[in-house]
Amino acid sequence: MTLHTALIKTEEEKISSEKAKKFIFSEKNGAESIFVGRVRNENSGQKVNAVTYDAHDKAVMKSFQLICKDAKKKFDKNASIFLEHAKGYVPVGEISILIAISSGHRDEAFKICRYILEEIKHKS
Repeated sequence: MTLHTALIKTEEEKISSEKAKKFIFSEKNGAESIFVGRVRNENSGQKVNAVTYDAHDKAVMKSFQLICKDAKKKFDKNASIFLEHAKGYVPVGEISILIAISSGHRDEAFKICRYILEEIKHKS
């Protein structure tokens, strides 16, 4: 199973789409889907300078791994999944979440990416 899930402390390491692309690459898979979520400068009409993500690392990691495993079971057991979420202080414009999928076909890649994002938003 090709699966990478991590919480990244933004002051220590930035979330990298290049790292994600390298991780998911496979000659067996013909489709890649990458979702990048960034902190935007407003929310519900209010100005935003940054957000702070707090998490209990073990619980979040277990949840991320279960979500990703469920996505693979549901859509494509051979998919490669890369998931990183920021932890701590994240200023406007910085990446807060990155989900990258490689799969045999585009439909499954899109569905896995969307499924993971929706499950994370629903469970947090």
